[in-house]
Amino acid sequence: MSAHRHQATWRSLIFNRRYLDVGADPDDVANIDSAYTHSDYTLDSFDPTPLSMADLREARQFLEGAEPNQAFEGVRLLGLRGRIVASTHADLEDKTWAMYEAFSPAACRMAFVANDPPHVGPFDFKRDSVAGTLALRFYARPGIGRPVVFGRRQEGNVRPYVARLIAYDPKAYAVAELSTALGNLAGGANTVSNPGNLPTDPKIEIVLSAAGHATFTIANQTTGHTIVFDLDAETAGTFTLDVGRATFAKAGVNKLALRVSGYPVNQFLAAGDNTIVVTNATSVTSVTFKRRAAYA
Repeated sequence: MSAHRHQATWRSLIFNRRYLDVGADPDDVANIDSAYTHSDYTLDSFDPTPLSMADLREARQFLEGAEPNQAFEGVRLLGLRGRIVASTHADLEDKTWAMYEAFSPAACRMAFVANDPPHVGPFDFKRDSVAGTLALRFYARPGIGRPVVFGRRQEGNVRPYVARLIAYDPKAYAVAELSTALGNLAGGANTVSNPGNLPTDPKIEIVLSAAGHATFTIANQTTGHTIVFDLDAETAGTFTLDVGRATFAKAGVNKLALRVSGYPVNQFLAAGDNTIVVTNATSVTSVTFKRRAAYA
């Protein structure tokens, strides 16, 4: 994990601000901003590996043994370690208390209430790749409350810290959102890509100009999943199928009752290219897939 070689952000905090993030090698002196060499939150290590898992076997099978059932990933813990580097002792104190606020569960609760997804915030970081540096994020909130950081005698103007975040969605997502408007709404094949290596949950926006069809259908031929909606009695407007939250709404109004068959949670995009086919698109002027690439 090469997050320690780049800048990262959590709320108001910028980690490794001394890195300009403009060159191939962040340790090159040409990529160091001297203004922050003595005023920074360094991110010396970042550990996103701890992960919970649920194995959906029957209770009796845990005692007696049996064939394994499906296993699912749960929450992911993100460990941050580094140093607060300040120009003066007063600056060190200000930075320490700013870090307390940035990881305060109370402050985060207030800051994240209107976020999408709700109640979590983005921890943005970068990792190196042969294909180029990837800008990624976890959606998280504080895992241990205040970070472990406190003053000591003869510490100078440097304090080590330990902080933890908890991501209720264990996937890392691309910071950049992709948007693809389908070019063929008459039964032909469309390609929607997910450049990551795990499935991702898109938001699918459907724009209706007048009453639609009773069996408007979106089929992902790559995953084999299809969903059908009855739009026959609907009026013009924009409908949003949020796969991650399993909702279907029009201007904030729940329209999930229009589902004829298929399940919202199954309309994920597999890693790589997905072939999408839309049929019975009467009065549908556009279908747009908005998503972020997902990584393990």
